[in-house]
Amino acid sequence: MEGLIQAISTVGFPIVAFLLIFWKFDKSLGLLTEAVNNNTTAIQLLLQKENKDKNK
Repeated sequence: MEGLIQAISTVGFPIVAFLLIFWKFDKSLGLLTEAVNNNTTAIQLLLQKENKDKNK
């Protein structure tokens, strides 16, 4: 907590607030990217299964 107060004193509140928001956004973006990749894999598997069923 003291490190945060020191950072605000050194560079100012707007810069520290921006960095904290950016860090949180970057973390969330990584989770969203992972979710989209997982959905893409699931859709590809479903399409492969559908194609196998059509060929029978």
